[in-house]
Amino acid sequence: MKRSLFTLTLVCLFAFVDGLQAVELPVFKVPAARDVINLSQLRKIDRLMEQAVANEVLPSAVCYVTYDGKPIYYKAFGLADRENDEPLKKDAIFRNASQTKLVTTVALLSLYEQGLFNLEDPLKKYLPEFSTPVVYVSGSVVDNNLVTRPAVGDITIRQLLCHSSGIGYDVYDQNVQRIHYSEQITTEEAVKRIAKLPLKHDPGKGFTYGFGLDVAGRLAEVLSGKRLDSLIKERVLDPLKMKDTYFYLPVKKINRLVPVYQKPELGVPTALAADSLDRFYPLAQNQLYFGGGAGLCGTIEDYSHLCQMIIDHGVFNRKNILSRKTIEQMCSDQLFGCQDNYKFGLGLEISTEEAFARTMKTPGSLCWGGDYGTYYMIDPKNRLVILLYTNKVSWNEGEDIWGAYLRMIYMSLK
Repeated sequence: MKRSLFTLTLVCLFAFVDGLQAVELPVFKVPAARDVINLSQLRKIDRLMEQAVANEVLPSAVCYVTYDGKPIYYKAFGLADRENDEPLKKDAIFRNASQTKLVTTVALLSLYEQGLFNLEDPLKKYLPEFSTPVVYVSGSVVDNNLVTRPAVGDITIRQLLCHSSGIGYDVYDQNVQRIHYSEQITTEEAVKRIAKLPLKHDPGKGFTYGFGLDVAGRLAEVLSGKRLDSLIKERVLDPLKMKDTYFYLPVKKINRLVPVYQKPELGVPTALAADSLDRFYPLAQNQLYFGGGAGLCGTIEDYSHLCQMIIDHGVFNRKNILSRKTIEQMCSDQLFGCQDNYKFGLGLEISTEEAFARTMKTPGSLCWGGDYGTYYMIDPKNRLVILLYTNKVSWNEGEDIWGAYLRMIYMSLK
């Protein structure tokens, strides 16, 4: 009797499993590019960029657009080196500047997933130099009448990543640089200088763009026990195959770094940047300062891998860089109403309905740029990654080429 019941149970189980195998589960397929994008329309970008370079609205440009992780537009325009008449190549290396912030954010969030900190942790728990922040009231260092007051509340790690900590870019009397140092200095020493700067407002009470991600980079060093360059290489650059991205370029790749040009006024001829640090800081050797807010340089294709990972919920090349829920949290508004009509996540800006009405940016798309003329847009809804890289500083464009570029791409959608 027991054997019969056992046999009957097995028969029923196999029948159940066989029935499960026979069910065809629905599979979501991303439409082919040609079905959602008028690819021929993208050719209009050629004329836009050719004219922009010819009219010196930009010194040069590389444009890169992907749909579902595959390039649909990838071209270079103009000269990389105007003095030597060298055409710009698509794999040229540019100064990423503030696009570094997203890389640092991803590296730090990989430690978050290990349980090494909480976003609401006070920064002073790990960096005691931030134990007694003060807020600017009035006066100036130059006039020797600077007035500050104690901050209300502690700076949290969340506030560093969404720029609501109050840490700005005003250096007051501290020798703090946004991107590079002419002196030998460590990341630790630089961040201790930043800790002495008065805040623009109480933590969590506004949006102030500044050194927050440089501080976050130092925090990542303390939490991991590794230098920021090593941590970023391990957690971000190597897994994402960003093989041409560095804080300081290896000698064998120096010839691929584009010069940086300036044009401070309309009608003034384009010239090499007057500041030698702007031009040469990526070539420095044996440096111990790694600016988590603005220090990286790399190729446009490298950066597209980081953007695609975000669209694919933390996965790149079948490897998990971050979890799906961490990406969702990262891409949600972290300002909690402290800035009207503006949204910022962890390390990146979030486009709003108003931004769509003005610029065609898809609501919920993610974007930022760098001081030397690099821009990115991550559009999860349309599975688009849009990048534009150029090489300028102190530049009066006279035209919004990034905006025109975006419109041409979005007008090509069917």
